[in-house]
Amino acid sequence: MTKRISFILLSISWIIGFVTVFQWKLHDRVGNENSPLVNNARKVMPVATVTKQTCEPKRKIGFLKMHKCASTTVQNIFLRHAHTKDLNVILPLGRSNYLGSPELFSLELVNGTPWHHLGYDIMALHTRWHQSTIKQALGGDPTFITTIREPAQLFESLYGYYNLYKFHGELTLYEFLDKLEDEDFKRKDDRFLQKIGRNQMLFDLGFPIEDFDNEEKVKKFVDEVEQNFDLVMVTEKMEESIVLLKHLLCWDYRDLVFLKRNSRAKNKIQKLSVDQTNKLRRWLKADNYLYTKLREVFDKKVEKFGYKKMEEEKQKLSSVMNQIMEGCLSGEKNLQGKILFEELKKSAGCRLYALGEHIFLDEIKKAQWKRADKVALQSLGLR
Repeated sequence: MTKRISFILLSISWIIGFVTVFQWKLHDRVGNENSPLVNNARKVMPVATVTKQTCEPKRKIGFLKMHKCASTTVQNIFLRHAHTKDLNVILPLGRSNYLGSPELFSLELVNGTPWHHLGYDIMALHTRWHQSTIKQALGGDPTFITTIREPAQLFESLYGYYNLYKFHGELTLYEFLDKLEDEDFKRKDDRFLQKIGRNQMLFDLGFPIEDFDNEEKVKKFVDEVEQNFDLVMVTEKMEESIVLLKHLLCWDYRDLVFLKRNSRAKNKIQKLSVDQTNKLRRWLKADNYLYTKLREVFDKKVEKFGYKKMEEEKQKLSSVMNQIMEGCLSGEKNLQGKILFEELKKSAGCRLYALGEHIFLDEIKKAQWKRADKVALQSLGLR
């Protein structure tokens, strides 16, 4: 009888220990318990649905925020992650969402910031990419990610978003395209603010403007891009891109909820004919080669992942996003655009999904500055 009681007590003790370890592991995996964002995700996504992790979540991320390639949408994912995990983001001191451009990224752009001595975990701003310097700034073994988009559609979006008709002498996009192949139309290659214009993706990647028409150098550079980036997401295939990103980073789908940002109303989009599209692609030949090559790489990743598995994972992503949005919006449905974002901002646990880029960066700067002050005081023995 005594042995039986001892065995029962030992079993209860073992079960309590197991539950305690499991809770500790879960806390370690999801991050800051007190984060409203994490708490809200738990409310709408029960812990029982969390799948077992067999990989190590990536911490250091180098994300090139490519112009007009759904990059603000993806950036919000990384900023939320930094905010909830108390990670440090490479940021300038002033109120800007750019680091460099037209010049390439350099450490001098961030050396004078109060938080520079803390080290960095995430890069997620507009810049002109310089792989080795950004890797040096992040330290360790970062995961590098960017986005691409079909070049003709990208340029149409640039032309409308930045009001390039003013820059090009009040030419509408269609008038610009009519003159595009005229030899005397020299302004077509000029860049708005020295950074917006022809072959925007290659420009953002740091490729020299003077080599845009050098096919050999373009091909060599694109090969380097393929080698340097762990994942090049495709704007037209955002759900598939998020699934691949999830498995690359070993994150949870709750970390990867996304809302389309900076998207225009359909009546603001200027439709291009086949001839106009082809004319743009000829002019954007270097970007078109980049897109075609990296799109093939992406499609092969999807094929290797498995089409059936991809569809299953997309369903999981959609389910998580729906559950979280329903929880954030108290069951309200069919909210879109500004109305959706304003509703999300009303909830402490959901506001980060809707925060504008500049406001979000300001909040992260304040948090990093506070951490930097704390470290400085500790080094002086004052705290």
